[in-house]
Amino acid sequence: MNIKLDIAFWKESKDLFRRFHEQVKIIQDVFTEIANHFPQEKLKQYFVQAKSCKVSKGNQLGFLPYQVLDIVRDFDPLTGFNIRLLNWWGNGFYIFLTYGSQIKQQYKNAWISKFDDFHISFTETPYDYPQVEKNSLILNEKNITLAINSSNQLQIWKKLDISEDPGTTSKMICQLLTDILEVHG
Repeated sequence: MNIKLDIAFWKESKDLFRRFHEQVKIIQDVFTEIANHFPQEKLKQYFVQAKSCKVSKGNQLGFLPYQVLDIVRDFDPLTGFNIRLLNWWGNGFYIFLTYGSQIKQQYKNAWISKFDDFHISFTETPYDYPQVEKNSLILNEKNITLAINSSNQLQIWKKLDISEDPGTTSKMICQLLTDILEVHG
């Protein structure tokens, strides 16, 4: 084995990790504020099967840490719907809308009129984010028809521009989520 432990980095990285954890906490607080804005009772007005929001995190998405906020949380591959916010460190902040294969048809018209700056994924699984980014096309009528005709779940997504002010980011995302829920209501 030719790999060596970087002792200097190991000894001197304390400030890096403190700063990272400070930033993680800020995103965690933004996600918590957003989740509190969409309690289960409110989500059930749009989707009767909605569960409460859930924040989770991990360290191995393309070898990088990430944080997730799931809203609606119906992951049934046939009839489910979920909205996922993904903060993927070093890559960006994303929103994903995932539709079960049997319900995707009913929202087709809403996508054209309301989600013109989104992409549509052509991957077999909606959770392989490096592949989602590589195997996506601009959301338009032609690409929607291709996706509707596949037997897979359907996922539309976009990369969000966030503000360094957490309050501004939270407000912007809450408005976006409200608009998305109203389109589906």
